[in-house]
Amino acid sequence: MINNDQLIHKTFVTNIQFKSHTIHNFWKNEGDRTLNIYERIGSLLMLTTTENELYSKVSAWESELADWFNQEIESIQKQKEAFMENAGLEESPEVMTPSSYESSVPVCYPVTWKLLNLIQTLDNEIAELENLWLTGFVTDLGRHENSNRAIGLLRKLVAKISNATSPGKDRSGGRFKSTQLISLIRGGLELYVDDSLILRQNEEIKAKASIKNTEKKTDSKSTSLDSLSADSKNETEQPSNSKVNAA
Repeated sequence: MINNDQLIHKTFVTNIQFKSHTIHNFWKNEGDRTLNIYERIGSLLMLTTTENELYSKVSAWESELADWFNQEIESIQKQKEAFMENAGLEESPEVMTPSSYESSVPVCYPVTWKLLNLIQTLDNEIAELENLWLTGFVTDLGRHENSNRAIGLLRKLVAKISNATSPGKDRSGGRFKSTQLISLIRGGLELYVDDSLILRQNEEIKAKASIKNTEKKTDSKSTSLDSLSADSKNETEQPSNSKVNAA
């Protein structure tokens, strides 16, 4: 149960009844992280509401992520349909699902509903594959491969969002900061879905940061050397006490 004292934002709590063991188990173990990472999109949308260009960029990125995810689900659906065709079935068999396959989900941003819709669509497909396995129409290996595929898809979604928004972390690799990321987006940072583009951009950002750090260290070292040189010159120009006394 969610405690009010632990809340940071206004929150609506909804319940999800999972149909598959695979997605229920994933959400039980990795649901909090999945939700926290996806909420970065909600935070970005909320903070860019009055900046049409930035808001449109974040919104378009979210749509591209959803399109990619749905395409992957379609691939799983085709695999399920192939199993059914081989078995001569028109519908997936109905089986009993434990009532405990339920979870309370805190909704802090409207985009959370989009995430939950994606997850439930995937859950429905995997549930039907599990039903086909339970009734003997899918092998153990077939069930295992498709369950892993579904879990991998969810983890890829989390990784794409996490990596694309990683410049929003502070320099020490600390907590994600929406304001820092928005500043970078204003400066030209792109929000990609393709992993190779995300990686390339992050490497470019790191390279630029490394050059800046090197320049700062060089400037600092140069300043220190100039200071030492000035001190040495002053000492050379000042007569020592022994010479003044001798005079």
